[in-house]
Amino acid sequence: MSILESITRFLCVVIGLILLSAFVGLFNNGIQLDMGLYIDSVIRIIHSLIQPHNLVFIGPTGFEYSIFVNFWDYYFYSTIIFLTALLISITVGIFLSYLTTLLPKRINLFVVKIASLLESIPDLFIIIVIQFSALYYYQQTGTRLFSIIGTGQNRTYILPIVVLALIPSLMIFKVILYLVNDELEKTYVQLAKGKGFTRTHVFFKHVLRNIAPSIIIHSKSVILIILSSMVIFEKLFNIYGIFTFILEYQEPEIIAFSLVMIYLPFFIVYTSLTGFIFKKTGQRLEW
Repeated sequence: MSILESITRFLCVVIGLILLSAFVGLFNNGIQLDMGLYIDSVIRIIHSLIQPHNLVFIGPTGFEYSIFVNFWDYYFYSTIIFLTALLISITVGIFLSYLTTLLPKRINLFVVKIASLLESIPDLFIIIVIQFSALYYYQQTGTRLFSIIGTGQNRTYILPIVVLALIPSLMIFKVILYLVNDELEKTYVQLAKGKGFTRTHVFFKHVLRNIAPSIIIHSKSVILIILSSMVIFEKLFNIYGIFTFILEYQEPEIIAFSLVMIYLPFFIVYTSLTGFIFKKTGQRLEW
């Protein structure tokens, strides 16, 4: 993908986020389906994105404050939780798929069925079970394993990251296992085994490298699931993250800026990865 194509893609997404934010703004003070108001909101959003240092919100006392007083605290808190959960999901998915390939085929199929069953468990149920388990352990031993809910001063990381990564890990595991099983049937794998290479060497040196582009493509759905889950998780765990910030300050300009900042890291990472893969393999990925 050329630089021009990348910039065009980014601008198209930003335009979509601007239009969406302006539409949401029509419902801030009741339903106001006014085209003139909508266009005015779009113009104000564009101006605010060009000059973000002028972005302000109205505090509880009625005074205006720059959003950058606390925006980055919210933003990086969510970013740390999200990226850690994503990395754990990918790592666990790869490791589980590797271990499963070492098992006999019958057990392999059984593991996949168990993973499908666990994947169907609602996130809310998992949260409740883990929270109650942590509370029960604390009551019995007097030892607190981790914070089960956050506060403004005491942020919680472990439980939200673990729960957020659980279901995506199973999804990535199933996807990678399917890709690996398909790859293991190819001639080069049989040739590598015939030369005496171990399963571990073949898996990590050859198979994983060849399926990496497909993993990147499928990771988009995992990212969307994690992002959508974070909206709920921030409320359940009392996390002062970026989605909490958006819900607290629902001005269209703030919503648009926040959404653009959420999208920007993904755009940079995926553009870099697709460019790297195209340079190394000649394979053009559409994301």
